[in-house]
Amino acid sequence: MFETSNVKDKRNFAQIRNQLVAMIAGSFIAVSVAGYSAAVFFAMPPHTFSALPALAIVAFVLTLFMALSGLHFWRWSNASVRGGAAYSYSCNFWGLHALYVFIAPCLFYLTGVFDFSGNTGVPLLSLILLQLITSILLCLPFYFMGLNILGRMASIYGLPKIQVSLRYRLFILVGLLPLLVSAILVEYYWWRTEYFTNEVLFIWGGLGIITLWLALVAIRGVGLALEPVSAILTSTETDEHLDFHQLRPNSTDEIGYLTQLLQKLFHRLKDREAQVRAIVDHAAEGIIVVDQTGQINTFNRAAEQLFGYKFSEIKGQPLSGLLPTIVVPGVMGICEIEGVDHSGQTLMLSLRITEMNISGCTMYTYLVADVSERITAQRKTQEAESRYRQLVETAHDLVWSMDEQARWTYLNAAAYTIYGYRPEEMIGQYARNYQSSEYAEQDLAAFKEALKGNDLVQYETVYIDKTGHTHYLSFNAKAFKNAEGQVVGISGTARDITEQKEFERQLAYQAQHDGLTGLANRVQFQNELERVVARVARSGATCALFYIDMDQFKYINDTLGHAAGDRLLIEFAMQLKSNLRDGDLLARFGGDEFTVLLYNVDSESAMIVAEHLRSVITDYRFLESGKAYRLSCSIGVALIDNATITTDECMAHADLACHLAKKQGRNRCYLYQPKDQNEAKLEAGLGWAIRLREALDQDRFKLAYQPILSIADGSVTHYEVLLRMVAEDGEIILPGGFLSAAERFGLMNEIDRWMVRNAMIRLAELQDHGKAIGFSLNISAHAFDDETLLPMIRTLLEKTNLDPSALTFEVSEANAIGNLPSAARFINELREIGCMFALDCFGSGFSSFTYLKHLPVDKLKIDGTFIQNMMHTTVDRAMVQSMTQVAHALDKIVIAGCVETAEALSLVTEIGVDYAQGYYVGEPDEHLLSQPTLHELLPPPSMLQ
Repeated sequence: MFETSNVKDKRNFAQIRNQLVAMIAGSFIAVSVAGYSAAVFFAMPPHTFSALPALAIVAFVLTLFMALSGLHFWRWSNASVRGGAAYSYSCNFWGLHALYVFIAPCLFYLTGVFDFSGNTGVPLLSLILLQLITSILLCLPFYFMGLNILGRMASIYGLPKIQVSLRYRLFILVGLLPLLVSAILVEYYWWRTEYFTNEVLFIWGGLGIITLWLALVAIRGVGLALEPVSAILTSTETDEHLDFHQLRPNSTDEIGYLTQLLQKLFHRLKDREAQVRAIVDHAAEGIIVVDQTGQINTFNRAAEQLFGYKFSEIKGQPLSGLLPTIVVPGVMGICEIEGVDHSGQTLMLSLRITEMNISGCTMYTYLVADVSERITAQRKTQEAESRYRQLVETAHDLVWSMDEQARWTYLNAAAYTIYGYRPEEMIGQYARNYQSSEYAEQDLAAFKEALKGNDLVQYETVYIDKTGHTHYLSFNAKAFKNAEGQVVGISGTARDITEQKEFERQLAYQAQHDGLTGLANRVQFQNELERVVARVARSGATCALFYIDMDQFKYINDTLGHAAGDRLLIEFAMQLKSNLRDGDLLARFGGDEFTVLLYNVDSESAMIVAEHLRSVITDYRFLESGKAYRLSCSIGVALIDNATITTDECMAHADLACHLAKKQGRNRCYLYQPKDQNEAKLEAGLGWAIRLREALDQDRFKLAYQPILSIADGSVTHYEVLLRMVAEDGEIILPGGFLSAAERFGLMNEIDRWMVRNAMIRLAELQDHGKAIGFSLNISAHAFDDETLLPMIRTLLEKTNLDPSALTFEVSEANAIGNLPSAARFINELREIGCMFALDCFGSGFSSFTYLKHLPVDKLKIDGTFIQNMMHTTVDRAMVQSMTQVAHALDKIVIAGCVETAEALSLVTEIGVDYAQGYYVGEPDEHLLSQPTLHELLPPPSMLQ
């Protein structure tokens, strides 16, 4: 039933057991001596001759009895501790002594130790009674000594139940002991007087009754005092802990006071137990208590909710059913393992395992918390952190942070690419160690601004790498703060923009220079010309502007090819540049046209330089394929003085002078004179140039839309976009009034770009409002060599999400054939974008069909003269029909232009053209008006006869 807890308890138990055995043996010695002495005292003389041998026999039997009794109690004490004898001490003690009381007198009687011949009583019975009374009187002290020894044993191993009650002890002391004393006195009186009177019997009986009555009263009092405790002790084990607080004292002695103290103690214990139970039941964590075998003893509500079991279902079950991997007893501490709930679902649990000892039994407490969500969140956080770290570490941009002292605290792997140092070499170093000294003050000011909480956005600076090379970096930075809101550092990103800076420099160079010759381009020249005109107006100095046009370039370019033409332009530019001052500005103005700015020269000096340049070009020979080609140029010279008002005016003067030089036979120089007789002839053209420039600057152009009718379904889904110029007084000027001037003064590219840009924006707006229409845009031949037009178209398509197939670009057949290679290249690039291309005025050239196979166009617009004349001549009608059939054979769309009558519309419909356009179908208008259908436009057949 019990087990020793440690070595000390075992040692104390051995001492207590030896004392108990010695006490039992001592009690038999004392009883034997006392019984023999009492017999002698009561005049039971021994036989003289046989006493000594008989006593030896008695001593031997007594020793044997003592040894057997000691061995019995030694074994009994072990058995009682193991639960075998269940503390039957009283029965064993008094039973052995009762046996001795019977055996010892019989042995004395049989061996003749005493002489009973002179005694008239019943010798053997008297001896037995005498031995009985003597044994009881002497064994009582030894009995109580034994109980005390057993109490010490109970202090080590506990007391499972009451063994000897207080009433039993009180009865022995108060009732039995006086009776035994009076019995001895009566026995002695009887023995000495050899008679027994009734008076003596009555007196002895009365004293015995009084003694028993007093003993019963005392026992009753003790019983009443112990009644509350006895009632609790006799209740069930389940109710034991619940009823102790109900104790009430039933006496005024120490027992009553002790009962009252126990009542308060157990009431306090009940409150504490209820408090603990409430804490356990309402704990957020599951609490499971198991014994040494792993069986569940306690299972709180949180555990029930976690695992899905009721306590009544799980009590006594092995813990391994919930925690398959747990071992009881296991390692104390905190761990995370998998558990299984009632439905078989796996749970991720956090366990805190502790050990406790309750009534000598080791129990284990498991605090269980479901960490599935936390583990999932941690896993997601770790995965996100891993992804973030991988992104940061593999980022091409520098990711960094530094403390408030501007020392690096973190750098990703991009630091090695930029600085040439590994991140660990730079962490802890000051950022200024890698800065360019030229930017040190600027960087310090930016860093202080960041520490104030001002974000840095695309802050550009220069750093020095390990090899001493400079790197342009663009920084984005933001201050970060601690929990108290204090700025403790800054962090951000940085991008190495060295290549971007170099690219920008190249772009800036390309924006100001001609890509073929390396000379200044039109933009740079015009900007410089504006500065020169403004400076001359302030200073009064004079400068000169040359407009140079190569006379033979078109012939060489068409004969020898574009590659030879490009080489000619390069060598021509080198000849000019090598014969000018370093401070003068030479530019390629466009195509084979060059311009020169001479600073601080008069008209005479300017003409000398111009003649020198002309003669240099005349003396130069261009070699190609073993042949030498003579060159010449025409140079127009215009002075820039305080009378010059605008750059356009200056350019017009130089262009006019160049034109007059060509008109006078080419290969000559001409100085512009204000009163030149040829100026009147070109004054109108010069005025148009100025008006066009103002119109472009002031955005005084409008778009008009002319419908294109589909013959197949009679609908209008395409419009040709036409340009209109608005004069200063609001007058609408048609293209015929200004395009020739734009051609002459180099403004066609700007007009083409204005028209294309505004038409695409308008078409995108219409499509956004659900109108499924397309535009046809007229462009000039200059568009083929405009390097900015195609990029602009691509950019607008991306920004507007416009369907490129809704755009058709038109150019006249003459313009396309006149610059066939450039036209073919431009058309191909447009079609790669997804746009369509139409050849306008088709049939006007002598070899239209020959060139058609070299131009990848999508549509053909038949020249309007054929449409207008086919109603009167069969030849024109046959021409239209032939062109339509050939175009269809080449899988191209045919458009009939200049359809101005119902008869013309009927004829083109009969011939089989795909689309019709003209004043009869619809006039150009600034607004997209609803158009009549084909059936509405075609008159009844009777009207055509």
